[in-house]
Order: sequence, then C-alpha cells, then structure tokens
Amino acid sequence: MLDFLIGNDLLSSIIAFGLVLIPAIFIHELGHFLAAKAVGITVLEFGIGFPPKARRLFMWGETEFTLNWLPIGGFVRPLGEDMVRPLSAEEIERDKEKLQEQLAEQKHQPNKNEQRYISEREELLARGITEMRSVNEVAPLPRIFFMVAGALANFLSAWALFVIIGLIGVDQIAGIRAQIIFQPEGVTVLEEAGISVGDIIEKVNGQTFNSIHEFYLLANESESDTLTLSVVSIETNETYEVTLNRDNPLFQLNSYVRVLSVEENSPGHLSGLLPDDLVYAINGEPITDEANPVATLQQAAVDYAGQPLKLTVLRGAEGEREPVEITVIPREEVRPNQGRIGIGIWDEYHTPEDIILAETTPLITTAPLPLGDAISFGFQRIGETVGLIFEIPSRLVNQSITLEEARPVSVVGISQIGGQFLQESIENDQPSVILNFIAVISVALGITNLLPIPALDGGRILFVLIEIIRGKPITPEREGLIHLAGMIFLLSIGVLIILYDVLNPLTLPQ
Repeated sequence: MLDFLIGNDLLSSIIAFGLVLIPAIFIHELGHFLAAKAVGITVLEFGIGFPPKARRLFMWGETEFTLNWLPIGGFVRPLGEDMVRPLSAEEIERDKEKLQEQLAEQKHQPNKNEQRYISEREELLARGITEMRSVNEVAPLPRIFFMVAGALANFLSAWALFVIIGLIGVDQIAGIRAQIIFQPEGVTVLEEAGISVGDIIEKVNGQTFNSIHEFYLLANESESDTLTLSVVSIETNETYEVTLNRDNPLFQLNSYVRVLSVEENSPGHLSGLLPDDLVYAINGEPITDEANPVATLQQAAVDYAGQPLKLTVLRGAEGEREPVEITVIPREEVRPNQGRIGIGIWDEYHTPEDIILAETTPLITTAPLPLGDAISFGFQRIGETVGLIFEIPSRLVNQSITLEEARPVSVVGISQIGGQFLQESIENDQPSVILNFIAVISVALGITNLLPIPALDGGRILFVLIEIIRGKPITPEREGLIHLAGMIFLLSIGVLIILYDVLNPLTLPQ
C-alpha cells in the first residue's frame, strides 16, 4: 500500500518526520501536562505545534488547548513560566487575573459548538478550580516530578513500542550453522553431493542444531537411510536442498581444536605449539568424539594449572599431518585477556577425507515473543538503548566509532534517517524496523531533555536542586536570564546542525 514511498527520499523523510518526531514531542509534553495536573500546577496552555498560534481548539478546566503554525510537537505553559523562563510574582498575578477573565468570559458567553466543554468548565469551576498554583508555589520534589515527567513519558512510550515489537516478532538464535571451509585436492565428495566449499549447512531433515556435534548426532541417529540438508550457497546466498545417504562421509566427523594463534612467551609458545596445530588428544585421551573440544581443552588447562599437561597435536599440511607430542604448563594466574595456555583456538570437525567443517554465524529466525517475554524485552531494549547513548563519549575516546558516526543530528537528520528506515520497513514488510527507530528516538529525546543545560528540563531541575541545597530559590529574573542564554545557545547550535544535515545528508550504512 505504501510502496510508492520506496525510492522517494523526500516524501519518506516528510512522513517520517510526522511519524517519529511529532508524536515523541507530543508525548513528552503530555507527560508534563499530566504530571502538572497530578501535583496541582495550573496549566495555562497546551499547545499542539509551536507558536505563532493558529487557533484555540477548546478549554478544559483552566487549560487552553491551541493549534499552532509550526508542526514540531507541542508545549505546555504552566502558570509561573513562559516558553523560556520562570516569571516574577507580578507576572504570575497578571496571568492569574487573565485566566480568571477567560474562564468568566467562557462561562457567561457559551458557544453552542463547545457546549460540552463549557459544561465541564462550569463543573470544574464549581469544584474550586479557580484556586490556582504556579510552578514555584508547589514543593521542590513535586516540581522535579513535573519537570522529569516529560522524559518519563518518552521512556514509557518507547517501552510500549519495544513490547509491540516483541509481540510482532524479534530475531532469535535458532541454532548454529556449519560451514564447509576446506576440501583436499583430489577429493570429490562435495561435488558428488552438489555442494561447494564455503557453503553453509543450516538444517538436517528440517531440524536445526546447536553444535556441529549435534549435527553429527542428528545425522547418525536418524531412522531414515537418507538425509536432506538445507544449505546456503556462499555465492548466491540462496538456500537449496540436497539429499544424501546416511553413510556419506559428511556425516562421519572427528572433533579437533585448531590453534589459531600463539601468544609470545606464553606457556603455549614455550612448549612449542604452533598456529594451525590440531589438538586431537589430551593426556593420551582422544577428543575426537567430544561435543565441545574447545571447552574440554579449556577445562583441562584449569585442572592442570601449574602442572604438566600433555597434548597430542597433528602438524603439517592438510592430508600430510604427523602427530607431535607437546607438554605445556598452564598458567596458575590469568591476567585480563589472557588464557592459561596463551593460544587462540576454535572447534573444528573433519571427515575421514579431511573435509573441514567449522561453526559460523548463528541461524537467526524471527518469531513473536509471549507477552511476559515481550514485556521483559521492552525493559531490556530500554536499558540497551540508554547504555549505547551513554557509551558514545567513551567510544569516541577509544576510537571505536568516528566523529562522523557520533555526529549530533537535527530534526532534518532524524527525518532523513527515519525516511530510510520507513522505506526499509515497507520494502521488507517489517513494521518493527520503523517502530524500533521511533522508540530509540523517543529514548534519546528523553535523555537529551534531562541534560543539565539551561532551558532544558534538566537545567530547570538543576535550579530546583540548588534551591533545596540553599534553602531558597534563585531570583526568577536571574534564572530567567540563564535560561534565555541557554535557549539562544541551543537554537544557534540547532541551526548549525540543521545546515550540516542539509549539506551532508545522513544515510544508513550499507
């Protein structure tokens, strides 16, 4: 239905702006509004969009709901603050008088098209709503709750989206995959089976497996004389099936530990171990039938720490290997990023013809989660997203990401990326793609607003904390000047980032 968006970056970005940013900002302000109601702060205006005002929508209690010309979310204007700064006592009293005049005017001059709201207002007036409270007239802790509620609303909405994603379906590991990485010259087993070196076996008779040893057991314990393998071509990435007799050499596997690297001056280096050695026996006991030969060697290194451990390895070119006896003394004390023997290793499995199989990337399937698991998944994803955001400075320092990858983005940049995620979501028929992006942006918006920068919620919270410590608030005039300076700074930076996003559009990594 939305296929017309695929390839249309401009239209996709505009729609993504409406899907991603407007709801996130609106929910943020709704959190402030509901918190204000909860702690008794009078809200003068709930604006949809940013001024200039287009029209008044309706009045609810003391709150004027307005539609504004700039479609970038919304705002809440509580009594005691304007769009930037806290107000003086005189300004608050002026707003109170103006609000009372508005309420009286609406009460005595009803509009037949708004009769339902008028009835509600009259009922609220009868309950004493005209006793109004500004932001600074509530205690510090309720005030902090009001200020932090926008971010909490963003986190809650992101959690709900992640739960929905969990219920739709998330990627899960269904098992491991076995890749054929080598076949000696002159051996034709693979060609006869219709398989190529590099191809990846995913299933046996439709069943996944969690280790290559389990692949071996599935094959050898089958009651059928033939076995059907689901294989992914390394060249085309397409899945095909081959049917083989159960006595095929591919199902006669021996387990080994291949030495990938040897740390200099380590016990393995001093004992004479070399890269490409194949460990096939430990203290004279073959490990060729072990389900997890690497784990077996690692446990032996623990058991024989500080003592001689005899390893039998096969050394030489494939097909021409000779057994070599090695005695190694594993370390008793292990420092970070060091093993007891000091070698890099992996599991490897060989057929009698020395065709080599090794575990590769896991088999991933998409499946819906039960409700309880989806709820847990929501909390998990919130934690992961927050963690990734806070890791950005340290990752910049250790150069695991570049400055370009960590660049701040404006509403333009978010819309650009959102448009690309929207197209991907439509093209692959996966709504979770765009939903995940919306949730991540909602979390980022919540965190950004809590930063202790003047004009942001975090900056206002900082002034309340200072008030708690001092025992008295900073004068509204001084606080207002600081917030105004913060607003000018943020707007200036925002304009520069918008220009950068326009000149250097963001694109998803390929």
